[in-house]
Amino acid sequence: MKNFLLATDLAIETDCAFDRAIKLATSLKAKLHILHVCPPYPHASNKTQKFSLKQATEDTIQKYLDDSIEAKNLQTSITIIESGEAFIEIINHAEKVKAELIIMGMHGKSKLRDMFIGTTIERVIRKGIKPVLMVKDKPLKDYRNIVVGTDFSAGSKHALHVALELAPKGIFHLLHCYDIPDTYIGDKIKQYAGDVVAKSQNDRMESFVNDNCNALKKFSIEPQNFRHKTVQGQVYTCLSQEVISTESELIAIGTHGRAGLMFYKLGGCAHAILANPPCDVLVAKEL
Repeated sequence: MKNFLLATDLAIETDCAFDRAIKLATSLKAKLHILHVCPPYPHASNKTQKFSLKQATEDTIQKYLDDSIEAKNLQTSITIIESGEAFIEIINHAEKVKAELIIMGMHGKSKLRDMFIGTTIERVIRKGIKPVLMVKDKPLKDYRNIVVGTDFSAGSKHALHVALELAPKGIFHLLHCYDIPDTYIGDKIKQYAGDVVAKSQNDRMESFVNDNCNALKKFSIEPQNFRHKTVQGQVYTCLSQEVISTESELIAIGTHGRAGLMFYKLGGCAHAILANPPCDVLVAKEL
């Protein structure tokens, strides 16, 4: 990866995203593009006032970079856009600078409007094509333990590959969660059906790992640093428990990019994890 885009609104909550973006760009020797989309200025009645506010915003970002020891040798660019629709400007700017990853900070849904049309992050994921990293926690180190949730789709394959690029020295925990349907035809037959389903899911996992072995070799991932398993249970619960048990700093998931009945939602797993993330979240859409 050579280009990252940090989309920031300069809120206190997004400081973690700023720090993570600097750390990733420094570690991977990438250029960091920083974008801020200004809200409308109700009291800025002339061009001079607007220019002054825009310059003040750029100065704030530059000061943050100047105060960061890690950013001293980092190649950066700063772009301030006035009064645009945030998610549209982020998607367009990512294309313009050829960003391979969009980095954003986590926000709570504090407005009623957000409950119905989703957060900016959700819309960037749903409408755009770039992988998005939502940063929840202040970074103390590079990503070391990463949980990758897979349903064996193209989206989860892409999420795995992006995670490998972001943390080539990490320990990866590939997890697939599945349910066993109710049969109501007797305990013995139900147990047999459960064993059949479990074996089928394990076989699919082995096949998925074999299909992605070239990606593991590309980043020189040692066998002991790539662990995989299948578990029975609800996806969000199982992934969250895996994050806790492995002390992971990042969870990576794929999304199919198909809208559900509720047009503003990403659908099941991705929406639940973004709404209540156990750690930082990487979401990649199928290519």
